[in-house]
Amino acid sequence: MDSWNHSPDRRTFLAGSLGMLGVLAAGCGTSTSSDASSPGSTASSTTVPERADPTSAERAGTPGSPEPRASATTAEPRSDPSTTSEPPTAAMIIERATVPVLCYHQLRDWRSGDSTYDRANLICPPRYFRAQLDALVDGGWNTITPDQYLVHLTTGAVLPAKPVMLSFDDASASQATEGLPQLHKRGMTGTFFVMTVVLGKPRWMSIRDVKRVADAGMTIGCHTWDHHAVTDLSGEDWKVQLDQTRDTLRQASGQPVDHFAYPYGVVGKKAFRHLKEAGYRTAFQLEANKISQQAPLYTLRRSLVVSTWSGATLIKHLTRHRP
Repeated sequence: MDSWNHSPDRRTFLAGSLGMLGVLAAGCGTSTSSDASSPGSTASSTTVPERADPTSAERAGTPGSPEPRASATTAEPRSDPSTTSEPPTAAMIIERATVPVLCYHQLRDWRSGDSTYDRANLICPPRYFRAQLDALVDGGWNTITPDQYLVHLTTGAVLPAKPVMLSFDDASASQATEGLPQLHKRGMTGTFFVMTVVLGKPRWMSIRDVKRVADAGMTIGCHTWDHHAVTDLSGEDWKVQLDQTRDTLRQASGQPVDHFAYPYGVVGKKAFRHLKEAGYRTAFQLEANKISQQAPLYTLRRSLVVSTWSGATLIKHLTRHRP
């Protein structure tokens, strides 16, 4: 049994599905109803959880692709003269892995069918999302990319003061229509972990959206093809979920796509070799589990943002609950 797997309660909370145009997948959280079920076991028998995102009116007001620009809250790590060129040990990486990594999903107003769990953890209304970003800026927090975090972890390079990483899972359309403009407006950067089976479907990002997000200076990461937990994968599943998905995102974004987020936050030791062979340099779980001594770069931790947190509450979380 994998010692890094999340508890059944966590997976029960997050598992859920709803068919869409005959395309099959499993989503990052519960469906918008209160019922939940476990993810499927193979890449050919899963269903896409429909995520209701922006209304047509919201889409009509969506700004065009923002131009990349210098960021007041994004900075490159500086070399640390005390570091050496020797490969880092697992202990060194774990000691340096203190940057809080926040995880968002949908960025839209709640609807009557949304469950209590979804409202708290997976659907963040824009008014709360914007207030949280403002609190980060006002508090002097600096957003960083996973590439920057990796350099820090492996070389000890100095990061800017109060570093934080913002991440967005699944590729719901609201991340492009609400998330991207709000990040750009504040000179912040984010990492978008994309599930590719949904691209081009209603209420999800399109290939063009992926390109637009990447061209705006954001990082595109992989979240598998159809959101299966890695503990359920075997045989050719690995090629579909890791290799083919990475190729799709590289072509769409024009980026290397070196970073991965585990569906449901569930980690399995058997995934480490496949992640390495596919070319991923880091992988992110959820913070309920410790970083693995065996593969620290493939068990980096993130935390779900509580949707209704005020800016002050978010700052308290960052300062008191660093991973």
